[in-house]
Amino acid sequence: MKKYFSFIILAAFCVVALSSCKPDDEIYNPKCRISKIWYFSNVGPANEVYTYDKKHVLTNITIDSLETYDFAYNKDKTVSEIVHKGKDYTEKIEMTYTDRLVDKIVYYVDDTVRQEVTFTRDEETTRITNIKEMYDKSFYDRFSILNKSSLYRKFMGDPTRVLELIRDNGAKDMTLHCEKTVTYDPGEKEKYENIASVVEVYPDLRQEITRTYQYDVESFNPFYGLPYAYAEYAGYYLNNKLVETETIKTAGVVSREIVYTYNYTGQNYMNDKKYPRQFTKTSSENNIPRNTYILYAQ
Repeated sequence: MKKYFSFIILAAFCVVALSSCKPDDEIYNPKCRISKIWYFSNVGPANEVYTYDKKHVLTNITIDSLETYDFAYNKDKTVSEIVHKGKDYTEKIEMTYTDRLVDKIVYYVDDTVRQEVTFTRDEETTRITNIKEMYDKSFYDRFSILNKSSLYRKFMGDPTRVLELIRDNGAKDMTLHCEKTVTYDPGEKEKYENIASVVEVYPDLRQEITRTYQYDVESFNPFYGLPYAYAEYAGYYLNNKLVETETIKTAGVVSREIVYTYNYTGQNYMNDKKYPRQFTKTSSENNIPRNTYILYAQ
């Protein structure tokens, strides 16, 4: 009887252990930790400084020694919110989950919802297949905060494209919609780690943007597995991008195509994986390289 009871306890322990460490969980468990980031030049103070607690959990990010983004967590180690309290306004990004997989990201300014991002996943692979975004159009029309909000650009994305769409095409509704379809590079069902393409449709504006990606399979993306890094889907592809092609259609006709190329130099090995110390991004529109330098925590 004692042996049987011990076996039951052991089996239960294994089930709990396995269920608490599922590979699909989107808890805060980075494969590497970023310490500092510089943009354009690695001379002088860092543009971003990452602070961790004694358990190596990210507590805040400080931007240009001026703004601080504070992280809060749920009991299961999922990121619950990121908050920036400025002099004139307070910004917050709130994240909700189903079975420790993010299902919604909400951006607030002064406790008012300004953007919602909702995810739909494949039941078998749990990968994100569809994304729906809703923008408060009046906020984007009138509030210049997005042009200077480092929090928004860092985690939500570059607002320039949305602002251009609204300005150039207009939208009668108070809410601007965007529907995105995500596909992945082929492979084993549980190994769909790199995004092959994202098709973004703005039904109100008759706009469609298709983004396709090629990757450097020898190096690894330091932001992968961090669901709060939604900007440019940085948290959602395993390897680093080599080429990104952006094709824009208006009423079914191609109006613009931009090719971004990426180069990676320097090597930082963590957990037997190679992470680059420098990113260089070049756009076909202006051919001006933009550099990003990363220092990793040991």
